[in-house]
Amino acid sequence: MRFRTFLVVAVLLAGLPARAQPSIQVQSTLETQPVLGTGTVVQGAALWAHPTDPANSLLLVADNQNGLLLYQTDGTLRRRLAEGAVLGVDVQEGVRVGGISQSLVMVANQSLLGLVAYIIDPTTLDIRGAGLATIVAQGFTPTSVALYVSPTSGRFFAFAGSQAGIVVPFELTGQVADGGAAVTQVRTFDVGGPVVGLAVDDAQRTLYVVEQNVGIWQYGAEPEAADARTSVDDVTGGGLTQPLGGVALYTASGVRGYLLAVSGGDNAVRIYERDPSAHAFRGSFVVVQDGGIDAVDRPRHVVVTHRPQGARFPLGLVAVHDSANTAGNENFKLVPWPEIATRFTTPLVVDTGGSGTPVDGGTPDGGDGGGNGPVISAPPPPVVGEVPPGYNENGSSCYCASVSVPGTVLLVLAGVLLRSRRRPRA
Repeated sequence: MRFRTFLVVAVLLAGLPARAQPSIQVQSTLETQPVLGTGTVVQGAALWAHPTDPANSLLLVADNQNGLLLYQTDGTLRRRLAEGAVLGVDVQEGVRVGGISQSLVMVANQSLLGLVAYIIDPTTLDIRGAGLATIVAQGFTPTSVALYVSPTSGRFFAFAGSQAGIVVPFELTGQVADGGAAVTQVRTFDVGGPVVGLAVDDAQRTLYVVEQNVGIWQYGAEPEAADARTSVDDVTGGGLTQPLGGVALYTASGVRGYLLAVSGGDNAVRIYERDPSAHAFRGSFVVVQDGGIDAVDRPRHVVVTHRPQGARFPLGLVAVHDSANTAGNENFKLVPWPEIATRFTTPLVVDTGGSGTPVDGGTPDGGDGGGNGPVISAPPPPVVGEVPPGYNENGSSCYCASVSVPGTVLLVLAGVLLRSRRRPRA
């Protein structure tokens, strides 16, 4: 009987990691200045990584009243691009624009009823049109956008999502400059309800679509992929709480990393393994008050990168949208990624690989190009950085515990169980 009791307890404890994942509280290090529009105006965000000076990287925020807002990662609003109501934004590195490899910024512009491309000057941090004609989606207005480069073919795509639930990928071929790139619609699929978030994992060839009040769907990103999909998480029987919001990818070296998703109803951001075959849930976090910086309430968007973003964020940052900023209009709270990653019982990966690893699923440019399309290099080999104190020495570049807490408990139970079996009966 005693053996059976211990066995039952051990089995129950073994199931704990899947049933009782941790939820942690973190405090923000900085917050951005409020957006310019009043009310519910923030519609998306993305990070533009400066090619040589991490401190000059920019957080791009879509404001549906005032256009695209460019924030430095110290929270300062640097520039406003007032070219219509912006409903979504994404960045793709390594695009050849005018013969120069650089990052392409794509926004969903409600006023122009399409997708508009820009580039940012790394010297002046000014933003200007890329010379590509507006990509118009017939029959609907794009409200979200995600850029994708196929790791197998090098083909370049822009996914547009809409409130109508339609998602359309457009392929761009030829030089992205002076309107010279040809744009072809390659697929159309119906998610079923309003699309409130898009993200593409280039290395995994996977598209993530958030359907409002339903959940997160996983699709194939390649143009020939079928419309079949799988559920990552949902609001019915899953862990998400509506209203839902955006998704973002923490892309560590190789194909390690995490999918982050906003669960607005409980003010949380949920974290899943990046592996598209499983997407195991790793835990969630909420951003709480820290002295003069208020807590995050009713978030709709999240942005994350492993790259250094100045002295405050040497190992990456997470920017979480705050709908109820007490200091004024909506804004973003900025948290160092290690502050989140190391708080879990089994810590998450903290990548130290440097600038060669993609941001938000993109792939860096590693050559001088050629061919007909925007020149994007193949994904780089895994990069392993120096192993600082507290990191593993196995080349994983992450904070790790060798045995999880439930596993330790199981080892103790196993010892007790063996002793009970050896004890002679009276």
